[in-house]
Amino acid sequence: MEPRQLRAIMLYEHNLGTSARQTAEKINTAFGKGTIAHSTVSYWFKSFDKGDTSCEDKPRSGRPVVFDEDLLRSHLERHPDATTRDLEKELGYDHSTIIRHLHAMGYHKIMSRWTPHALTDSERAARVTICESLLLQPHRQDFLRSIVTVDESWVHYNNKTRQAYWVLRGERAPTEPKPDRHGRKIMLSVFWDWQGILYWELLDEKQTINATIYGEQLEKLASEIATKRPKRLSVSLLQDNARPHTAKSDRHILEKLNWTVVPHPPYSPDIAPSDYCLFRALKLHLRKKKFENYEQLQDDIAEFFDHQPPAFWEHGIMSLPERWLHVVEHDGHYIVD
Repeated sequence: MEPRQLRAIMLYEHNLGTSARQTAEKINTAFGKGTIAHSTVSYWFKSFDKGDTSCEDKPRSGRPVVFDEDLLRSHLERHPDATTRDLEKELGYDHSTIIRHLHAMGYHKIMSRWTPHALTDSERAARVTICESLLLQPHRQDFLRSIVTVDESWVHYNNKTRQAYWVLRGERAPTEPKPDRHGRKIMLSVFWDWQGILYWELLDEKQTINATIYGEQLEKLASEIATKRPKRLSVSLLQDNARPHTAKSDRHILEKLNWTVVPHPPYSPDIAPSDYCLFRALKLHLRKKKFENYEQLQDDIAEFFDHQPPAFWEHGIMSLPERWLHVVEHDGHYIVD
């Protein structure tokens, strides 16, 4: 309710002889608890008793009469996280007046979004430099089709989330045990290109990637590429900068295979196809599912991979230039999808 509307109701009740307390109770019953305080109604009833039946705001010392929206907008540009109580103290306007003008100006408050890492200036500059170099690759389509990307992610046996239930008013919601944040999980490694999966595996439980395991995976990947992509002339491996990926022993394997490594800046999952495409879809697929054993989880992941259309894999790789360009145009800042 607008203040003038509430004051008109108060004047009406005052003229009927309703007490201030009863008037406050009536308004809060009709429009919701907390709409108006008894003290506010008492203030206006005293004004009406003196013959002042105007429902307009009275000028107050220390408070601007005309609201300056430009001043509010300027303050928000400097302090976008300011609360309405902060704005009240800084600008001198009434709290409810500030809220009303914020809505009228099109503002609404939302939570900030998490980013993977607090990038330094040098890290942002490195992201721009590498993305610029990738955008300048000659024969870009051939380059993109030569990319094989690799990444790892933990997958959980229990992916249950809280459920919503229909219950009668007054009934309590059913209870569910809270999932263990450190529950049973296993590491998934995936190698894929614009045509689909090349090689993937679930590691043994409690095992993580190290240089030896990664080297063995590269050898298996080479065999799969020879079988699944027999006409492929070159391989450009897109991997992050995790220690196993950059180990000396694994660099020797890549040299022996005559594969090139695509430059990838640190702390950059937003330009890693597995992070922004594959794992996001897989985690959505696994949501609410619970697996009793390794075989069930493995079969479900295999089914997910098999059911992805060709366009899914193609888009995951072919959208890289668009994301590289976004990084360059936004001075290295993260892409927040």
